[in-house]
Amino acid sequence: MNFPSINELIAYRKRREPTLGVVLSVHPDKFSVFSEDGKRYDVEPKKVALLTGITVPETLTESEKKLEMRKWRRDLEEKKESVDLETLWQCVVGEQEIVSFEEILDLYSSGTEQVSSKQRLLLFWAVDKNTVYLVRAEDGYLVRSQEDVSKTLRALELRREREQKAQVAVNWVRSVLSGEIPSVVDENHREFLELIERYVMDLDGYERAKEAKAFLYEAGVKEVELAVEFLIKTGFWKKDDDPESKKISFHFKHSQRTLEEVKAILNAQEDFAGLTDRTDLDAFSVDSETTQDIDDAISLETRGDLVTLGVHISNVAHFVNRGSFLDQGALERAETVYFPEQRVDMFPRELVSQKLSLTAGDLRPALSLFATFKKEDSTLIDYRFDTTVIRVSKNLSYTEATEIFDQTKWGNLLVDLTDSLRSERVENGAFIVQLPELKIRVRDRQEISVSKDYMDSPAHDVVSECMILMNRLSADFFGKNEIPALFRSQTQEIDPEARELDPGDALFPVRVIKHLKPSFVTFVPEIHKSLGVACYVQMTSPIRRYTDLLMQRQLISWLGEQKICYSESELENINTRVSLATREIKNAQRSRHRYWLIRYLLEKDIKGATGYVSSKGYNGFNVYIPEFLIELALSNAGGRIFDIGSELSLSVWGSDPLRRRIRVSPA
Repeated sequence: MNFPSINELIAYRKRREPTLGVVLSVHPDKFSVFSEDGKRYDVEPKKVALLTGITVPETLTESEKKLEMRKWRRDLEEKKESVDLETLWQCVVGEQEIVSFEEILDLYSSGTEQVSSKQRLLLFWAVDKNTVYLVRAEDGYLVRSQEDVSKTLRALELRREREQKAQVAVNWVRSVLSGEIPSVVDENHREFLELIERYVMDLDGYERAKEAKAFLYEAGVKEVELAVEFLIKTGFWKKDDDPESKKISFHFKHSQRTLEEVKAILNAQEDFAGLTDRTDLDAFSVDSETTQDIDDAISLETRGDLVTLGVHISNVAHFVNRGSFLDQGALERAETVYFPEQRVDMFPRELVSQKLSLTAGDLRPALSLFATFKKEDSTLIDYRFDTTVIRVSKNLSYTEATEIFDQTKWGNLLVDLTDSLRSERVENGAFIVQLPELKIRVRDRQEISVSKDYMDSPAHDVVSECMILMNRLSADFFGKNEIPALFRSQTQEIDPEARELDPGDALFPVRVIKHLKPSFVTFVPEIHKSLGVACYVQMTSPIRRYTDLLMQRQLISWLGEQKICYSESELENINTRVSLATREIKNAQRSRHRYWLIRYLLEKDIKGATGYVSSKGYNGFNVYIPEFLIELALSNAGGRIFDIGSELSLSVWGSDPLRRRIRVSPA
């Protein structure tokens, strides 16, 4: 082969693509090259694609050489389309499969004067960069067939049309955002609106994320929130839509096959064969006034000096078979999602309302726990599980249940029993914290109501203890029978300081939460110190939580055939999937909750809210506002120093719901 000269410009292969370089030294087995990226490389002779014959002045500095090569590349890229490759291709198509660059050069120079070094380099660049007529091969260039060329040209034409269409859409987006034109949407815009919508929902998880980001950048939209504002401005999204809620709604749509399964279940004859008829029980449920998916009910029986507490959980497994489309869809959803403005169900609403929810007066299959206690001292004598059919007599609210418990003998007995269960847990080290919950409800996307739910009534306590009993005795049953289960454990000691905190302190919620220890899933029964129980599972909400359905199937399978429904490895794999989905759901719920709270505060123009200095942060002080159960950074404090616990009168300002920004300052 020919060797290059010192300071000669060459084209060599770098990851197969041609790269320009200036030769610094020549050896038989390698050339030292200063590349256009400003670095020195040793290049094997076989990597050299073209000796240009062009000499770069020796007097140039490395920076100047780099600039010179960049000029060359820019010039080559601009002029490569001027080379008539189609005519050259027509000379060889059907005649040769592989053609060398020298043969192409001969065809190019045929009938003309001597080809200059610059023309030769331009020809090489045009041929090597082209993918329509000739394709780079091992020993030259593959001559593409007439059919392949036609297909490629058509694809390029479609790409050009799409790029032109995209540019029109980019200009439209810019004009809408600037207010130059009204935000009228036609069919040409819709595909780009859908592109933006999917990107703001899934970000880099969207398969066309790269295309969407490039489009938005070209349109001057450099943050997701601005893209959302654009979607709302065009009317493609409604006011108050945002990525979290739209993503959940989009991905949680029930498939057609799922809906067909629901239809079959609803139309099928009721079959309660093999279930124990316990319609004799006076079972009742207790929930909030707005609850629609009623998972659980309670019953109480007395026989002499014994009392049997029944906890009945909707038998979702009776209707939803493992591996069905209903089941697969529920696994993907992981749990029901509760936003202030809507609920996105794990199961289709028709199935929940007509078959699963323990609605008063309707026959329903249930998984029932019957725990027998001594009436005198509430000592647990025995417990058993059974698959039953029940008819709930009443669906009570917490207020109604509290009144009934107070006014009836059996209600007093139930309260006494659950109080004893609670005391037993406290003696075992339970750390019981009853913090209020901020309830935000949105009606018709207009009327926002905010209230605090204290969840500390006798009825709340009764339901809580009954559910804890169901879960801990289920865990006990799993453990004794060596049945694989998703045990929830919390083994860390409770900080003694936490038990000394004063619930009456305005900052109690902020202070106590720092002492709450997270639980974790394990596959062996371990202590749950925060609850004060020896072992624990979750299985009281199978309508709205998929892992509860897993545990229900596991227990029912054992009751019926002494067999397990899931192996430990299957439970572990499913729990991993569910945990990832649940984490995303929780984040979306928190974000959406904050959005509507900020919208509410913005509407009310809050001034004079009572807050308490809760901590000192990096950039100042934080304040806790009990009225809204929220801790925020204090703005515009003017450099003032506050004592922790100081009471302040606060104003809310600078709210931006979409970006979840909210600021408070001393009034």
